[in-house]
Amino acid sequence: MKILLAHGSTASAHGEQLAALAAKVSALLGIEVGTAFLSDDALSKGATVLPLFLGEGKHVYEDLPKLAALSDCTVLSPLANHAEAIADLVLAALTKDTRRIHALFVMYRFGGFEQLIAALYGKAKICSKHALASLHTEPGVDVLLQHWQQEGVKAISLQPMLLFEGHSLDRLQTMVSESNIAVSMAPVLSDLAGFPELIADIFKDGVGDKK
Repeated sequence: MKILLAHGSTASAHGEQLAALAAKVSALLGIEVGTAFLSDDALSKGATVLPLFLGEGKHVYEDLPKLAALSDCTVLSPLANHAEAIADLVLAALTKDTRRIHALFVMYRFGGFEQLIAALYGKAKICSKHALASLHTEPGVDVLLQHWQQEGVKAISLQPMLLFEGHSLDRLQTMVSESNIAVSMAPVLSDLAGFPELIADIFKDGVGDKK
């Protein structure tokens, strides 16, 4: 069995979108794809597990190995190691109609997300203007929005670098609502065109298999 492992959230949208993603990937692979959370007591025995973590930290290096060892699972490299492919999807969606956009990418935080940050900076150069902001560290979203407003920027395209909807997206939407800049907010990553296909390909390739 193949499993998508997420952090988990008290927000109902998180679990619903995880289940929807698993269903899409299952249809692409033609096999059952289940879901699990770090808070689970155990995983399906012998399963192949893909950790849906954009960053690397305690969850990847400590919590996940302990959970996987209890169930003798094979753990694939987390999404953090597929940063280039994720950045490609994001930029393709944002620049589908034009590259003349001011793109703001909002991270959960900067620490532990270095691979994704580097990939975004490298690829976002095709936009007229681009920057990264964080929900929990500096520079924050409000700081970047104020700075761009002072520069005379009237409208931006904002990409939440979040996998699913939930409390973090709610917080971001509140920040945006308090800004005087016109913000076009892109969907969370799991809703991007091509994202289920990316997940299916990772399962097919078995990148970074390890017990």
